[in-house]
Amino acid sequence: MTQSDRVSMKTLSVILLIFTIQGISESSLSELEDIELFDWIGHKGVEDPTWSDERIFKAIQRGLSNSDADVVNATIGAMAWIAAYADLNVEDRRSTQRVARDVGSLPGMKEYLVNRWDEAYRENSSPWIGSKNTKFVEIRNSKTVWKSEWAWLTIPAILATFFRSDPDIVEILWQAHNPNHPELLLSLLNVAQIETEEANNFRVQILFNQNVNPFATTLAIDSLGRFRSDDGLAALVNRLGRRDTSSELATLLLSAIAAYGDSIEPYQNILNKTTEELGLEIPDNVEVESRDYELLAYLLFMVQNGYANEEAEESTD
Repeated sequence: MTQSDRVSMKTLSVILLIFTIQGISESSLSELEDIELFDWIGHKGVEDPTWSDERIFKAIQRGLSNSDADVVNATIGAMAWIAAYADLNVEDRRSTQRVARDVGSLPGMKEYLVNRWDEAYRENSSPWIGSKNTKFVEIRNSKTVWKSEWAWLTIPAILATFFRSDPDIVEILWQAHNPNHPELLLSLLNVAQIETEEANNFRVQILFNQNVNPFATTLAIDSLGRFRSDDGLAALVNRLGRRDTSSELATLLLSAIAAYGDSIEPYQNILNKTTEELGLEIPDNVEVESRDYELLAYLLFMVQNGYANEEAEESTD
């Protein structure tokens, strides 16, 4: 099993943990309201075909306009899980019917989320400081949900999913950057399909950073292959030629390089020499696509962090 496969398996195991917690019975569904309703929508209602988009959207609009801040935050948390589902291939996972939930189509939604983020960010512009001791999630109504005071941290994931390539959200994505976990920002930039010079420079920076985790390196390589730029190609070729490049990493790099097509011609001699030394070949007709579960890098950080802190806290009791 390759390192990237191990990362994927770890991700999938956490997904299973999140979504296999027992919920309420269908018979009591009609009695749900407020926080309990949104906890259900985020985990079950998102793919329940008996709940139309219109019904889900009306509930979300009511929740966001509620006078109770905890209800508002539960609504935002539900929208974050909806964004996560939008990034999953639901049919392959467990559902027989894909249910569209484009919450970004609701009038004024982008402006609402941007304003909500700006308000919370002004109060706490360094949310990741001390995060090793912070529990971002909790079990509520038998579901894994965002703690009310941290629900706003899921807004960048919602914006990245439903307002892709929108210049109005770029600053928020950068504000959400956790310097200790660059995979989170890479995830948001990739899902939002941000191709700015600043974004591509960040991807190149992570490509050459040996202190980041393998998932961040993989996201950087993939994104440089997807959002092709001259600097990105030069960086991929340069990284391929380094002596510390493993066969597994070289395979990922070559796939990204091949996506540039005829643009690789100026580097052909270098590539021929390097691939011969590695015993590899440049693949043909490569189109680098987004990775499954890419958005979850951002959301799962908070989930994994929350569970890890809870376990550590219990072991000291």
